[in-house]
Amino acid sequence: MNPRLFLKVMILLMLLPSLIILFLPDKIASEYTRIMFPLVLLIGALLSIGVASIYKNWLRKAFIFLSLFLFLMIFPHIEFLWGIYRAFPQLVVFMQWITYAMLVLYSFYVLKVTEVRQISRKGWAIIVATLFVGIIILAYHIPPLFQYYPEAYKIPLTLIYFLDVVVVIMLMPVVLLYAQQMRLEGRESITFTTIVGGIILSTIAVYIYVIVSGTPLLVAPSAFHTGSILDALYLFSYLIIAVGLYVHKKYDEWGLDMIEQALLGG
Repeated sequence: MNPRLFLKVMILLMLLPSLIILFLPDKIASEYTRIMFPLVLLIGALLSIGVASIYKNWLRKAFIFLSLFLFLMIFPHIEFLWGIYRAFPQLVVFMQWITYAMLVLYSFYVLKVTEVRQISRKGWAIIVATLFVGIIILAYHIPPLFQYYPEAYKIPLTLIYFLDVVVVIMLMPVVLLYAQQMRLEGRESITFTTIVGGIILSTIAVYIYVIVSGTPLLVAPSAFHTGSILDALYLFSYLIIAVGLYVHKKYDEWGLDMIEQALLGG
């Protein structure tokens, strides 16, 4: 099986379970997302552990932290825990920071094995532009949030939004570099671009929703599990990550199969 072709086809197919959210009745859409989000995140977490077993040193650590991030992302989607979160808001803050810490550590270790010096000037211009746009978006949307949050949670909750920008800026070099190398059809260039692209989409999904819909960032979380565009974006990002991890794990096996078939055919 051709990993590159399989990956392209699967990414397109992943649009179907994501876009179907927008056409389901509200009640069914809500139940659909409450099932799909935890399921896809759990599959992604298990696949990430499998990928970690391939490597040693930095990349092994990176995929372990990615697995922990995906696993921790399951908890906000578990309905019976919502009452606990409302009763103990400090637990929400703690869980958010732990979850983001896993993602930042993943980004850090992936960045350590990335040849940043090989990024073109155009790539650096894109990174700078991304940083500039991220700061503008936060500068516009953060002040209302800061006023709304209770005094004890103003700084820790507000800083989480700045971590979104940090994660995207850390991962942009990875996407740009491997996108430049995709013509080589190596496992890392193809699948890393997919995995990291999915992570970036999951990080900026809420901002895309806010900009497109005109919804204030403050009330955007209320769109979760309602069959909204935000649900579709998040589900698609999680599916992309899972598909990228699956192909990454199977890449060598499929590559050997292709060589064997070519030899037999010859």
